Amino acid sequence: MTKARDIADFKFENITDTGTEGTKVAVGTTAQRGSTTGQWRYNSTTNFFEGRAASGSFLSLEPSPTVASVDVTEVDSQAGGNQTIVITGTNFTSGAVASFVGTSAQFDATTTTVDNATQITAVAPKASFLNAQEPYKVKVTSSSGLAGTSSTGLINVDTAPSWTTSAGSLGTIAENATGNHFTVAATDSDGDTIAYSLQSGSLGGLSLNSSTGVISGDPTDVSSDTTNSFTLRATAGSKTVDRAFTYVTQNIVALPSEISSWTYPVNGTHSGGFNTSNYYGYGFHVENGDGTINQGYGSYEYPIFSKYSIRSSVNEDVILQLYNLSSYTSGTNLLQFGAIWTDPTNMAQTNTLMAKTDLSDGDGAYLVNGGYGNSVTTGFFTGGSNHNASGQGGTNRAYQGSINFTGNTISLVIKKDTGTNARKMAFYTGDTKIYTYVQQIPASTPNIYWYVGHGYSGSSTIINNLTPKLRYSASTSYDFTV
Repeated sequence: MTKARDIADFKFENITDTGTEGTKVAVGTTAQRGSTTGQWRYNSTTNFFEGRAASGSFLSLEPSPTVASVDVTEVDSQAGGNQTIVITGTNFTSGAVASFVGTSAQFDATTTTVDNATQITAVAPKASFLNAQEPYKVKVTSSSGLAGTSSTGLINVDTAPSWTTSAGSLGTIAENATGNHFTVAATDSDGDTIAYSLQSGSLGGLSLNSSTGVISGDPTDVSSDTTNSFTLRATAGSKTVDRAFTYVTQNIVALPSEISSWTYPVNGTHSGGFNTSNYYGYGFHVENGDGTINQGYGSYEYPIFSKYSIRSSVNEDVILQLYNLSSYTSGTNLLQFGAIWTDPTNMAQTNTLMAKTDLSDGDGAYLVNGGYGNSVTTGFFTGGSNHNASGQGGTNRAYQGSINFTGNTISLVIKKDTGTNARKMAFYTGDTKIYTYVQQIPASTPNIYWYVGHGYSGSSTIINNLTPKLRYSASTSYDFTV
C-alpha cells in the first residue's frame, strides 16, 4: 500500500478537539459552496456558518434580528407621501425586509435598505399607518426567514387637525358691535385637544379664544368699510394646520338724529357791551337751560360767540346743532351759524363779521340763510369780505342757492382726522348733508368757537319767531361723513 493510499484511507471518527482557540473549518464564498451532503463551512458572503443538507440546500447558523429603536416615533398619515424610518438593532443582513405591525394587521415597507448589521433604512407610505392600529411595532425578517420584532410599539399615528371652517370671509360686523361674532373650528382624528392661535395678520381689535375658536370683542373703528385679513393656526398635539380668513369691519355712519347725549350752553343775559363770563356778543339772552338763543334786538351785525372752545381735547367728531327751527323751515330766515378759530373779541360788535372784514378768510366757516336789507346772501362762507352794508358781495362764498331746512335742525359737523389732527367740516339739514367745506380747521388751532348771528329785517324780528336753540356733542363713537 502506497503512502498516498494510506492517507486516502485515513478517516476521523468521533473527533474530540482540545485547546482554547477553536478548530479551523473551510472558508469560502457562496459561489464556492461544495456539493457533498454534510459539508460544514464558514460562508464569507453571508458571514454565517453553514452546512449542506441532504436536500442540497445550505442551512445557516444564523442569529435572529433584533429591533431596538426607530428615529421616527410619530407619523402624520394624512400628510401624503412617504415616511423614511431608520431602524436600529442587530443582526441585520442583506435581503432583510422591514415590516410594521399594528394591533391587528401589518404591512411591509416599500423599500428596505440594510445599511449595516445594526441599521436599516425603510420607506413606507404615510397613509398606510392607521390610527386604529397604533402603536406600531417594528419587525425585521431576514432573507432566510428569521425575524425579530420590537418588544413594544415604537410608532404612533398623529394626524394634523383638519379645519371644518371654510377659508375666506367669515362675514361682516359693524364697528360698534360687541360680544361674540364668529367661531372657527377644526377637528382631530386622534382626539387630541385643539388650540387656536393667530399666526399672522390682524384681528382688527377682536380677540380669539384659544380653546373655543370664538372671535369676539369690539372691533377697531374705521373710516370706511375695511377688510381684516389674518391667518389662524389649529394645533393638536405636535401637529398644526393654518388657514387664512377675512372679515369686514363696517363703518357706521352717524346721523344727527342719532345723537342722544348733548351739552347745552349755560344761561346768560346781556343787554349791552361785548363781554360776559361765557360769551362775546351784544344784546342777547341764552335761556331756559336748553340753549334757547333770544336776541331781542340787533341784526346780523350782532352775532353771539362762545367764549369757550368746543374743540375736543381728544380726537373726536364734534357736532354743533341749531334745533327747534319749526317756525321757519325754508326761505329767508335771517340766520348765521358756524364756527371760527380765531379770537372773536373784537367781532362781537356793530357791523362786523359779515358786514366787515374782521374775520379773515380761512379763520372761520359758516352758513348764511337770509338777506341783508333787500339782498340775498344765502351760501356757505369762509370769512373775509363777504358783503357790506351797501349790498351783497360774493367773496369767499361757496354755494349760493336757497337752502331748505328739513328736520327742523341745522348741524355743523367738525370731523376728527386721526392722520393730521386737522378738522374737516360739513353742514347737515336734518340728516341730509348739504355742504362740505374744502377748507379744514388747521391741526395747530387750539380753540374752536361757535357763533350764531341773527336779528330782524326792517321792523320784523324774524329770528325771535324762529327761536333757535343750540347744543353740541363730542364722541369718539361718532363717524360722520363730511
